[in-house]
Amino acid sequence: MRRERMAAERAGNTAAAAGTAAQLDPLAAGAEAAGLMASLPGAVALALLAGGHVGGEWSGRTLKNLLAQNGRRSRIMAAKLVSLWIAGVGLIGVCWACLAVAGPVVRRVDRLPDPHQSAGHAAEWAGTEIGRSLLVLAAFSAIGLLAGVVTRGTIGTVAAGTAAVITMLIAASLPGLGSWTPATWVQGWMGFASGQGSISSLPDNFWSRFIGPDGAGPGHGLGLLGVSAVILACVTAATQVFRRMDVTS
Repeated sequence: MRRERMAAERAGNTAAAAGTAAQLDPLAAGAEAAGLMASLPGAVALALLAGGHVGGEWSGRTLKNLLAQNGRRSRIMAAKLVSLWIAGVGLIGVCWACLAVAGPVVRRVDRLPDPHQSAGHAAEWAGTEIGRSLLVLAAFSAIGLLAGVVTRGTIGTVAAGTAAVITMLIAASLPGLGSWTPATWVQGWMGFASGQGSISSLPDNFWSRFIGPDGAGPGHGLGLLGVSAVILACVTAATQVFRRMDVTS
């Protein structure tokens, strides 16, 4: 009995090591990069960028000059949103490049087993996760845009954007809310594992580990609708507030 238990434990450790090795593959590392940017690190990074790119217009008193050059406020909002999103996509690329270089080194140093993963499977895995992360990055950008318009300052934008994301994660852990919060919509759309399944040697996100077991993701379909609703609500609110805003002072 003891021998069987030890054999099962060794097999589990080998499987876990092979899974980690698969994540560190230069192609599959794109999935890891997408998961990181579609979770807490990406949300905080975009809040910081929004602080300078959106809130900074008020802190630096450059908004009046911007409106003098282009008086269409909706166009300015769209440009801010798209540029934040592009910056987030760029961060995925940077993260992917770093992991692609460091991954093989870590595999060799830790003597991880060959995962026997084909290049096609690795590319498909990375492509799927990156494609899904693009919508989440748009949601984080929309939250940053709204935070910038409401707070009208660099520090306020960063604080409000970060607080909004943390509030989302806290709400997902409250009894009764479960699968009906923006945090679990992100989890469902990205396919992040819930509960203990999200904790591994090399986690593919820093999101679902903050959500309790009752807040399991609602699935890809509802996750897509929920994340899309967040983007629409934030962009609509930011545009309406900005249209009525006095920028002459």
